[in-house]
Amino acid sequence: MENELKQLGLTPNEIKIYNALLELGENTVGPLIKKLGMHRQVAYDALEGLESKKMILKTTKNNRLVFRVANPQNILDNIKQQEIIASSLVEEINSKLTGQQKGQEIRVYEGAKAYRELIKRKDDLMPENSQYLVVTGAAMKFKEIMLKSGVFERSNRIRMKKNIKTKLIFGNISSAEAQLVKRANSEYRFLPEGYSSPTSFDIWHDSITLNSYGSGNGDDMFCIEIKNEDFRQSYLTYFDLLWKMAKK
Repeated sequence: MENELKQLGLTPNEIKIYNALLELGENTVGPLIKKLGMHRQVAYDALEGLESKKMILKTTKNNRLVFRVANPQNILDNIKQQEIIASSLVEEINSKLTGQQKGQEIRVYEGAKAYRELIKRKDDLMPENSQYLVVTGAAMKFKEIMLKSGVFERSNRIRMKKNIKTKLIFGNISSAEAQLVKRANSEYRFLPEGYSSPTSFDIWHDSITLNSYGSGNGDDMFCIEIKNEDFRQSYLTYFDLLWKMAKK
């Protein structure tokens, strides 16, 4: 539990005091100091920090300060409040960035596990009623990687819920095989026969991703995510051209 409390932002002394209160129950500061061998002022500082986080309660009994562990639900409430504050901060920062050039971002993901986590993040970030565009010559390799851990089913559920429409352009795949990897709420077309590539690219939200699936088991696959509006617009033009060329 100490590691989890540390990740929540508690200091080492706050963690010691909190665990001591869990063990001793409601108590004055004296027994806490005795148990931990902690300086009185250090203990009071830690108690004050825990009280500010709503993790302990302070009352007065017989003219003495008494401390006890608060309802642990407060820990979740604190996180929810932080999310509200963070969301408001992001909106404010974005409003100030309007009209400014937002710097480009490039990220590299290696291995099937990292790729599946990227797919989850994409689905969570995609706005409602948005559009996802895909060109792939490796649809069956994609299926093999995505069916693990239930990621494909999760992705389809989220996209249906958000009404995210998907356009897929397939290469080197039959119509029957396309049905196996067809996205929910999607339409698809086929490139001329003979197009074969172990790669694909996706255009989504404010980014594009370039994917290489390697041997098919996912161990040697990698993905490059590029957030750059000029780059994204050029791929949108490329996709539109391929869409017109592709057959239904």
